[in-house]
Amino acid sequence: MITGLSALETTDWSRLLHAYGRATDAPGHLRALVEGDEASRDAALTYLDSAILHQGTPWTATGPVTCVLAGLLAEPRLDSGGPRLRMHVLAFLSGVAQAVGDHWASRQEQERLARYDLAPLLDAGDDEALYQDEEAANSLYATAFLGCAEAVPLLVEPVLASLDHPDSGVRAQAATTAAWLARVPEAFGDAQREVLALRLTALAQATPNTDERSTLVLMLGELGEAPSAFLEDASPAVRVCAAMAKGLETNEAATRELLQALEHHAAQMDDWFKERPPPFEMRPRFYVLECLLERVKDFDRLLPAAVTVARVTTKYCVDREWGPLLAAAFPAGDGQVRTDAQRRFLSELVANADLWDPTFGNPGQWFRKAGLTYQRSACAERLSGP
Repeated sequence: MITGLSALETTDWSRLLHAYGRATDAPGHLRALVEGDEASRDAALTYLDSAILHQGTPWTATGPVTCVLAGLLAEPRLDSGGPRLRMHVLAFLSGVAQAVGDHWASRQEQERLARYDLAPLLDAGDDEALYQDEEAANSLYATAFLGCAEAVPLLVEPVLASLDHPDSGVRAQAATTAAWLARVPEAFGDAQREVLALRLTALAQATPNTDERSTLVLMLGELGEAPSAFLEDASPAVRVCAAMAKGLETNEAATRELLQALEHHAAQMDDWFKERPPPFEMRPRFYVLECLLERVKDFDRLLPAAVTVARVTTKYCVDREWGPLLAAAFPAGDGQVRTDAQRRFLSELVANADLWDPTFGNPGQWFRKAGLTYQRSACAERLSGP
């Protein structure tokens, strides 16, 4: 397949769609990445994230755009905007690889759906009809997926080459994108995954940059490795990222590392990173807690970490922290306070005045799941009972 600006020239963008209509505006934005000024480059990056891969959903233009970007990764001009530009392009491509990997198992079904002929609707220029007809809409999204699946293998060589980039942030993002590519069978075979794991391990051992090392170790976990050696790292950030690896889910030292990190450093964890690992799109402790809740079913053991979280959390963190913890504390769902751990955690929530807002609806689902009422006075009364 043709890549880079050559692919841009040979593609009929008027037959392709993005989230806001026909992709006739794609060539200008893609050219801007290597030929434009700072403002036009910024507009192009926004375009990629909003129109071409809208909230993680690929469109029929996404695959062809990916082909163009696969070639642009080899362009020195992509570095003219500084490392941020290349990092952002790699992050976009990571999203494309993730979308393909997430739906790879349904590829045969996607191929069946894509057989519906969209040409008459595209010829008529009636884009609304594409979405009003169920078969047409299904075919559109299936075609988008298959276009991305065809393009993704083209990314392997330029993404792996980016692991040698002089900027640590670019290398970290390249490692993230490579790990997502490794989930796509047509892009990576088992032998390639093993080689990638060895390479990421070597990079992690060599870099003095803890942000980069944290990302590399996280990606080793995504590749199915058990990076136990990094549980001894001098950086708590690196140790936590190692401990989160699926391959260490039964490792007692890894679980202990996660528990202690939340218990003693929940409020400071964000400050461990100057540049968060790309997979941490939100606060790092959200992901640490999610990992712990998957591994530790004994709430008594979670209690010290849960108490710390309850003291530093805010109401808007309910769906990522204190809500899931509340559900874990009351697994029976009847709201009965039977253990000291339940009583202690609920009392910490009651003590945190910021969490109680009758106009805020999100906590309700978690309290209902626990068998409790989202009312501070009602929970305080429950604590005062036998």
